[in-house]
Amino acid sequence: MKRNALLLGNGGRESAIAYKLNSERVLVHSYPSNPTLSKYCIKADIDSSNLFESMFEYIKSEDIQLVIVGSEAYLADGITDFLESRNIRVFGPSKKAARIESDKSYAKNLMKANNVPTASYDISESKEDCIEKSKKYSFPLVLKVSGLAAGKGAFVIKNKEEFDGAIKEIFDTKQFEKSNSKVVIEEFMNGEEASLFVITDGENILTLPPAQDFKRVYDNDMGLNTGGMGSYAPCGLLSKSLEEKTIDTIILPVLNALKRDKNPFKGVLFAGLMIDGNNVKVVEFNARFGDPEIQSIMSVIESSMYDIFMETAEGNLRAKEIETNGFSAVTVVVAANGYPGDYKKNIEISLDENKFDKNTLIFYAGAKEEDGKILSTGGRMLDVTSFDIGLEKAIDRVYSNLNKIQIEGSFYRKDIGKKGLKYAN
Repeated sequence: MKRNALLLGNGGRESAIAYKLNSERVLVHSYPSNPTLSKYCIKADIDSSNLFESMFEYIKSEDIQLVIVGSEAYLADGITDFLESRNIRVFGPSKKAARIESDKSYAKNLMKANNVPTASYDISESKEDCIEKSKKYSFPLVLKVSGLAAGKGAFVIKNKEEFDGAIKEIFDTKQFEKSNSKVVIEEFMNGEEASLFVITDGENILTLPPAQDFKRVYDNDMGLNTGGMGSYAPCGLLSKSLEEKTIDTIILPVLNALKRDKNPFKGVLFAGLMIDGNNVKVVEFNARFGDPEIQSIMSVIESSMYDIFMETAEGNLRAKEIETNGFSAVTVVVAANGYPGDYKKNIEISLDENKFDKNTLIFYAGAKEEDGKILSTGGRMLDVTSFDIGLEKAIDRVYSNLNKIQIEGSFYRKDIGKKGLKYAN
């Protein structure tokens, strides 16, 4: 069978997936593009003004065997439903199943109904309602917009001043006007976060190496939440016994509940977890791979991800466990100054990739090619991923390579992976 795939999305996540598929001799078409995707993929000629129909025509004309949905926005818009109704294989859940990410209030209610451990919460439907319901919580507390917010819709609030600021940002600015019809109010959970990715065809499951990402913008987990400033994998915080506990108490109850609702989940279920000793609770669910976690994870996987994606799309996931190469990987995001707030775009990115060692990968994210130059388009411009024997060596390697990068108007965290050293073997 031909190994032709269409990959949807153009962030660092999709760059890493394209790199892995390319290494497996898959002919990858991508939409939209970025400088890494143009290196590994054929740029798909798809009309954005008539996206779904144009995509379907392209899939037929290019004999695409499998569509891999990277970005949550396509899932929320129902691309899987549209293509599967036309007999196209898709790796990614239906619009209804993807609500577990696109509607956090729905996800919280689903967890509560099925005794899945998570933070106590309330759901508000207006600014006034949010202020009133928040009074029953002591500081610190958490506010989350219910809709999609590119990883920036969660606020950990320590005092009244921060609460007032978060309320203003959520309800009185344009940033969240499409995602703030409901706001989840949560108790603050103590512990440390980890990310677990479970691939499922609706019946069978396959876990990827766990990862840990770094959401805060500055070193020592200071500053605002971002889409993620770095990651490492595998993550020793989520031990094998805790992973098994997570599967039994969190993953399977959720998947079984969705199946009972005639809404089976097919694709990758991403559980953001809070771990406190032997206790594991859900921070949130996502319906796609994490960014920047998957950049690290793809660098340590030996198994054919194309075969796993295809088996999942066909409803016949046969793989029982992921083969890894034994390395640890660390990813550091290079961002534009000002991110996650206002930041400059069209920053020129001039890199000689030949300067980086063989165990280091550059994954472009918010970037484009124009007139022979690479220019930034987003706050997270590119990712640098290095892998080595053990986490400490991987950290040293990624930062020695980052020292070779000089991009005016950019910054990156200097401590990615370091808090994982206490869990490293």
